[in-house]
Amino acid sequence: MAFKKITTNKVDCYVVIVALSVFFFGFNSAHAATLQINSSSATLSPGGIATVSVVLNSEGVAINNAEAKIVFPADLLEVVSISKGGSIFSLWVEEPAYSNGTGIITFNGGIPAPGFTGSYGTAISVVVKAKKTGQADLIFSDAAVRANDGLGTDVLRVTTGKTISIIAKEEPIIIKEIPTPEPVPLITTLQVTSPTHSSQELWYTDDSPIFRWKVPAGVTAIQTGIDNTTSGSPRVTYSPAINEKTVKDLEDGIWYFKVRARKDGEWGPTSTYIARIDTTIPKQNDVVFSYDDTKKVLHINADIIDETSGLDHYEIYINGSLLKKVPSGEFVGGSYSLAVHTPGDTTVKLVAVDRAGNSIESFGAFKVTAVQEPTPEPVPSTNERLLITIGSFTIPAFYFISILLLILVLLLLGAFKLGYHYGKLRNKLDVRTVLGNEDNTKMLLVVKKRLEKHLGVLQHTRHSRILSKEEKDIKEAIEGDLDELDQAIGEQKTE
Repeated sequence: MAFKKITTNKVDCYVVIVALSVFFFGFNSAHAATLQINSSSATLSPGGIATVSVVLNSEGVAINNAEAKIVFPADLLEVVSISKGGSIFSLWVEEPAYSNGTGIITFNGGIPAPGFTGSYGTAISVVVKAKKTGQADLIFSDAAVRANDGLGTDVLRVTTGKTISIIAKEEPIIIKEIPTPEPVPLITTLQVTSPTHSSQELWYTDDSPIFRWKVPAGVTAIQTGIDNTTSGSPRVTYSPAINEKTVKDLEDGIWYFKVRARKDGEWGPTSTYIARIDTTIPKQNDVVFSYDDTKKVLHINADIIDETSGLDHYEIYINGSLLKKVPSGEFVGGSYSLAVHTPGDTTVKLVAVDRAGNSIESFGAFKVTAVQEPTPEPVPSTNERLLITIGSFTIPAFYFISILLLILVLLLLGAFKLGYHYGKLRNKLDVRTVLGNEDNTKMLLVVKKRLEKHLGVLQHTRHSRILSKEEKDIKEAIEGDLDELDQAIGEQKTE
């Protein structure tokens, strides 16, 4: 908590720290820590890649924070990636970041009390790529290292940058040489693994981790130790050397297992392995389920915390079936909403899971009403869609049109029949060749009477409607034939 308060407002806090330091201790000029930049390669060819590390030496002073801004030539180098893996810092005021446009790398990391004490602590690692030939200088433009004294005293004494020479790639000259055997180191670094806590980044519920390593030839003794800090050295000695250590019943938290080997009377460097342990379920303060039946949306408000490893995700079950797995970051302010449509009495279960796999459950119930489907409007039949009113009489348009079509068909049939009979009469009778006797006169009168009858039908039809073109032609033909018959009958009587 003290570290977070210090880093809340860096400018104000640093002023207060300086003032308190002067008040209690006077002007203390005893600086100790150093920052330097190391590189896996001092020379590169264009397109070549190197790893650059920022290393801290506390020089005997426990420190809990360091920050820096590193400047590099953006025209000669570009940052490929930046990593905090293997860093001595576990808290980050500012995450490691970089800009290839401005040529700047920044970080601000911290570690809880009692802090870090050591001669070689990696802060961050950066992978860079050479762009073109030149001298690429990586320098600190601003940096600070703060002691774990409760005051945030800056104990940085010196910073050391790094120059990487970027030269044109030349074809290698192959020279056959007799290889020189590598010297056998007197002091061996041990490689530690764990079958129970296989990843140093993950959390586990097992509070009794097992640590293993290979014992090199010539090692006569092993020293081990475990605590909650990165500083300090192993204290328990095993002779003859052992290759495995089980530590039981550890409390929740981050543990640092340390081991080193003794060979030819000298102790080698210390190897450290991190074990993260969380055996406690998350703490549930309050969980509220509320269902909006109008919008069919379930609202969840969950006040659940995990102080050790932190919450990883939530699982939401509806009627016993997993509906959704939600990352903890999506529970904004502890709230989350999702749609639920299945009608009926519904149960809900919320499971909060931390990063070690511990979980806690909360239950609720609500009712979902079925969505009422709208009743479709009756579709009117074809006969009812249109009505036609004639005076006080109303009939469906379908019937009216059907009647008109029927009348039209009948009229056409009548006209066809009339024309047919008239044609037959014309074929049988040529009024101009009828013999002028009494029987012929009677026959002409009979034909005249029939033509007049047909003419009367057409004239009567004309009063009720307009005659068609065919009917008009027939009417005119009948009138012409009647004139000829009258003339023929007259001539017959004269004779």
